[in-house]
Amino acid sequence: MVLVAAGFGLFQLQRHFSLTPALIWAVLTNDTSALKQTDGRTNVVLFGISGGNHEGSNLTDTILVLSLRLSNKDSVMISVPRDIWIPSFKDKINAAYKFGEEKNPGVGGLTLAKAVVEEVVGAPIHYALLIDFSGFTELVDALGGINVTVDESFTDTRYPIAGRETDLCDGDVEFNCRYETITFTKGAEQIDGARALKYVRSRHADGESGTDFSRGKRQQAVLVAVKNQILSRQLLTDRTKISMLLPLVKKTVTTDMLLGEEAIFGRALLANTQSIRQAAITQDEPEKGNPGLLINPPQWQYNGLWVLVPKSEDFSQIHAYVGCVLENTGDCERLVK
Repeated sequence: MVLVAAGFGLFQLQRHFSLTPALIWAVLTNDTSALKQTDGRTNVVLFGISGGNHEGSNLTDTILVLSLRLSNKDSVMISVPRDIWIPSFKDKINAAYKFGEEKNPGVGGLTLAKAVVEEVVGAPIHYALLIDFSGFTELVDALGGINVTVDESFTDTRYPIAGRETDLCDGDVEFNCRYETITFTKGAEQIDGARALKYVRSRHADGESGTDFSRGKRQQAVLVAVKNQILSRQLLTDRTKISMLLPLVKKTVTTDMLLGEEAIFGRALLANTQSIRQAAITQDEPEKGNPGLLINPPQWQYNGLWVLVPKSEDFSQIHAYVGCVLENTGDCERLVK
C-alpha cells in the first residue's frame, strides 16, 4: 500500500507540475544538464512590473539578464534599459510584455518579452521570471529585511504613492499629493520591504542617481542582497521558513520554468560562492566623459517618446559587448566606444 500511495503521489506531482521522471531525478541529483543551455550557460531574464490596476502596471520597468555558467557557477547580471526602442513592434522594450499579454494572456507576455530581449542582447534567453513588485515587499520582510550599501546619497521628491495615481489633489495642477519625498544616505543600511521597493524604483532624483542606469545598479544590488540573506539565514535547510516563503514567491513571481528547473537553477545560483559580476548596457554621454552603447535621439523621430537607440545603428555593438561580458574574456569596456 505504501508503494501504491507513493506511486500515486508521484503521478500527481508529475501531472500537476509537468515533471517528468527524468526531471525529478535531475532535481534529486542536482543534475544541471536538465536545464536549457547554450555553450554551457543558462540565461534567465528578470522582468519587474509595478503590479496593481493602475495605468502602466504591466510595463516591465526592470529588465535584468542573469546568466549562469553551469560548470563553474560563474554568474553575471546585465541591466537592460527599459527605454530601448524596438523597431520590430514600434515601441520601447518595456512594452513587450504588455503587448504579448494583450495578444495571448498568460503566455504571450513572457514569450514576446524574451524574444525582444534576445534581439537586443544577442544571446539566447532560455527562461523568464516576472516579479510583481506589489508582492516584493512581503517577500523581503519575510526574509527579515536585507542589507544594502548605498553608493551615493540621493533624494527623490517625486516618488509615487501607491493608490494615489489618479488623485486630483484638490485641483493642484502639479498633482503633488500623488508623491512623497524619499532620501537615501551613502553607506550601509538594513532595509525592510517597503524601503527596498523605493530603493529599486526611485527614478526622479537629481543627477546620475535619477537615471535608469543608476536604478539598474540598485536593482542588481538588491537581488544580490536577497541572495545573501537567503544564504545567511540558511533557509535552504529550514523547512518551516521555506513553507512560509513559497506562497509569497508564488504570489510575486511568474515564470515559464518548470518547478524542477526552478529548483535546479536556484540551487546552482545559490551555491555560487563567487561574487555575481555586474554589467550594464549604458547610454553614451560624451559631455560627461561617459562612453556608452546607446544614444537618445530627437523625440519627434519616435512618436514623441523619449527613447534610447543603438549608437551603431543596429544591435551588433551591444551583441559584441554582451558576448564579451558573458565569456569574461578581458577588458569588455574597449567595446564601448
